[in-house]
This record gives sequence, C-alpha cells and structure tokens, in this order.
Amino acid sequence: MRQNLYLKACRMQRRAGAAIAGLMLILGLSGPAAAAPTEPVVQWTAGGLSAGTDSAGQAARVATDAWGNVAVLSGPSGRDLALTSYTQNGILRWRSTLSPASGTFVGDWVVAAPNGDFLAVGHNVTSSGNPIQITLARFDANGALLWRKEPSVGFFPSVGRIVVDVDGNAYLAASGRGTGRFVRKYSPTGELLWSQLDASAGGFVIAASLALSPDGSDVVVTGGVSGGAVWNTAVHDAATGLQKWQATAAEGLGSLDVVVDATRVYVTGQGATGGGTPALAYYLSVVAYDRATGKRLWRTDRKPADSSGAAGLRMSLAPDGSLAVTGQANRGFLDWYTVALEKTGAVRWEAVRDGGLNTDEIPRVVLVLPDGTTVVSGPGGPNLPGGYIPGVTTGYSSGGARLWEAFSAMATTWATALPNGDVCAVGGYDALITCWSVPPNDATEPPPPPPPPPLLAPTAPTNLAASSSVRRRIDLGWTNTATNATSITVERCLGGGCTNFAGVSVLAPTVSRWTDASVKSRSTYSYRLRASNSAGTSPYSSTATATAR
Repeated sequence: MRQNLYLKACRMQRRAGAAIAGLMLILGLSGPAAAAPTEPVVQWTAGGLSAGTDSAGQAARVATDAWGNVAVLSGPSGRDLALTSYTQNGILRWRSTLSPASGTFVGDWVVAAPNGDFLAVGHNVTSSGNPIQITLARFDANGALLWRKEPSVGFFPSVGRIVVDVDGNAYLAASGRGTGRFVRKYSPTGELLWSQLDASAGGFVIAASLALSPDGSDVVVTGGVSGGAVWNTAVHDAATGLQKWQATAAEGLGSLDVVVDATRVYVTGQGATGGGTPALAYYLSVVAYDRATGKRLWRTDRKPADSSGAAGLRMSLAPDGSLAVTGQANRGFLDWYTVALEKTGAVRWEAVRDGGLNTDEIPRVVLVLPDGTTVVSGPGGPNLPGGYIPGVTTGYSSGGARLWEAFSAMATTWATALPNGDVCAVGGYDALITCWSVPPNDATEPPPPPPPPPLLAPTAPTNLAASSSVRRRIDLGWTNTATNATSITVERCLGGGCTNFAGVSVLAPTVSRWTDASVKSRSTYSYRLRASNSAGTSPYSSTATATAR
C-alpha cells in the first residue's frame, strides 16, 4: 500500500509542482521576493521503493566526494547499517552493510575522505530505542570495509558529528550520559591518535556538532551542558588534541551547530533573554568568538515579528565569508526560518517558509553553493498526493529571494551539493535520494572540472589454470578482472606447494594466455599472477600447478 502511494506520488510530483507553487503564493511562503520560484528539473532519483526490512532502511545523511560520487547512510537495513553509493549521474556503484553486535543500527553521519573513501558513524539501539554503542567505520572507494571501531563514551552514547581533514584523519565528537563530551582523532588506518574529554562544572557536556578550521589546525566542538540553559564550545589543537580554550555561558537552551573561518568561531542555537514568564524570550541566536583567544565578540538574536520564539539549528559559511543560519520559528506551528548574517553579526536578509501544514515543519540542513545560493532542505508542505509530507529543498538568492523550490516524495533529512552544480536531498525509507539541476543565482563562471578520479590498485586475475600437452612446455590461461592494469607479472617456483616464487615474465594487461617454454621435462612447477599499475599491485591470483611432459 505505501509503495503504491509512493509511486503515485512520484508520477504526480511534476504536475503537482505548478499547483504547489501557486498555493505557496497564496499562503505567502516567499522571503523578500513574492515571485513564484522555478521548479528545478529532477536529474535522477533512487531508492524509496521498499518500506520493509529488506530495504536499506531510513536515510540519515549523505556525503559527496571530490568526483561527485555520493554515499547515502541509512538504517536499519533489517538490523544493519547500510551505505549506498551512486555516481553523480545516479548509477549505482555499490552498497555495503554493517551488522551490530547487538540491537539495531541507526545511521548518524557520513563524510567523504579526500582519497574517495567514506567514513560512516551510527549507533545501535535496544528494542526500547535506548542507545547502546557507537560504531565508526571506514569504507574504500569500492565499498570494501577497511576498519571499524566501537569507541566507548559511557552510558546512552550519542554522536555529535564526524569530520575529515585533508590528510584523511577523522575527528569524532560524541558524548555519554554522566561521562561528558569526547573528541577523538583517528588516522586513515583507524589508529586512535588522541582522545580528549570536555568537562564542565554543574553537569556533563553534550556533543552537538563539530568543525575544522580552514587551515586544519583547530577542531572545534559545541553543545550544551546537562541540567542547565548553557552553551559550551571548545577549541582543540588538531595535532595534539590539547584544549586551547573553552567557553561556557548561559546563552540559552544549548548550541546546536558550529562553523569556523580563519579568525572566528560561530555557534548557533536557541538563545534566551530575560527570566521567568512572560519575560523569557527565545531566539535564533548566533554567537561569535575570537578563534585564537575564545573572547566573545558579538551575539545576534532574531525571530519573526509574528512568532513567539525561534531557534537556530544549522549553519553554513558562504563563499564571501557571511553566514547562513536556518532554524525554526513558532508561529502557532513550527515553520522554517532562515537568516543571513554578515561577519559583524548584522542581518543581511531573513525569510520564513510556511508550508501550510497543521503540523511542525523543521529544516534539517543549510548549505551555500559557490554562486552564493543559500539552500535549505527539510520536511515541509503542502502535502504530496497520498498524504505524504514531502521533502522540500529551496534556493535563496544573495538577497534572500526564493529562486527555486524542489520537492521529493519523502521528508528530507540531509542534502548535499555535487561538483557539477546539482543538489541532492535524502530522506525516507530505502535510502531515498533525489537530485536536481538547479538554476544559477547569477551569471557566474561554470564550475571547474572535477579532479580525475583516484587511481586504485588493480584487482587480481582469476581462474588461473596450468597444463602441459607439448614436451618441455606448460601453458597458462586466466581471466583478467582489472580494467586499470598496465601489466601482468607471472611468477614461478619449482615443485608442487613451493613458496619461493620468482618473476619469469611481464605481460601486457590484456594478455590472458602464456606459454612457459623454459621448463624441464617431467618437472613440476607452480605459478601465480598479479596485475600492476602506478598505484600498486593487486593481490596474487590463486596458484596453479602442472608437470611438464
């Protein structure tokens, strides 16, 4: 039944787009400009077809590597965590799964490493939904599991975020109830390089988000403190883990996201002013700190004039150094609220999106494209046919006008931008992903071509067989599995079960047969092969043995 409704929604989505745009004008959903936004063209979509336990599970997050390949993290896939990768054109590359030691896996974060690897972090829960354990795993560009770690952070563990530096080191922010907030650094091979605990008087510190400085020297973590309306932000030396400074202040109910530029640290969350009721007021708040010293530089509080309060949820740096912050505004129900700020804290523009649903609409992610378009994505209205709350992805101009608005069949949990300029959003069962070709903000130069894909070592030849039908000759045959090899090396040793192999010939990568004419009659020889290129060599093939006539 659900699958039929989904397919119906997909078929009707394009026709519904024009009606939805018109309805949005009636509802007054636009920001500074009231013109109907463009409906982007769907480039491709995948997943979303099976709501059963045989699918990849609920989409959690998505990441993009330097070549435009995407990986969708989802779970539970049965009980497993699933990572599904596509090319930027929507061609399935691979799907890998990870089983929990106990309970059921739920996805948290996925991030791409510079070499094309993907790192995923999730947590497993009991049948009651209580978190048991965090699992961090690294997969290579072909989806093979390289390593997995189960970092211990105490009872009821939770994940803040994971980021990767230019050398492929991974930084994980996590926390445990009663323990505090940990920041840990792992090498590309999975070695724990350092672990630091952030503590605070009056309660344990909670990890909400994590960011790296542009030069990679600082790792910054933010969150709240249990039992109080306190924001807590700390800066650690990325090389050693040593804490440089920590800021704990009664800004509001807790900071939820952080970004870092060359000189400043910015955090957002729900700020509060006043005390008691009705004097207490809540805002989408942003606080700026000096990155070197931790000195508080400014705080900006915003909420729509017709709202009873607001909160900042996610934040992103724009190419020009300004900030894009999205969150929620309480206007009877929760609606999207997005604010663009200068580096000084001055407001550049703000926009409310009310999809007209009699339920809460809360954005999940904000990002800024190279042309300055601010993209916000999350669940919103109006409903798609069949009663689904759709995923909505909206692009705002540099002045806050809505340029375009796209819809996916299920509510968005995260979004990403591809190197070719497309925008993809994920959310819903069976790791649903939808990608659009979005209009430009202004007339800009086309994006630079993506770097060439990383060259991987070739795969090993298979089906090696050896036989002798002519005196003093042994014939070999095999199957080449690699498409990127530059040579095939043949190795030989004397005897069955021998191990002292030595190279006897180097062949072209397309050759699949070879004759050894240097053998002695009635002697037994063993052979093995491997493929090579400039990135390295493959594993050896199986061993084949024959006795020369």
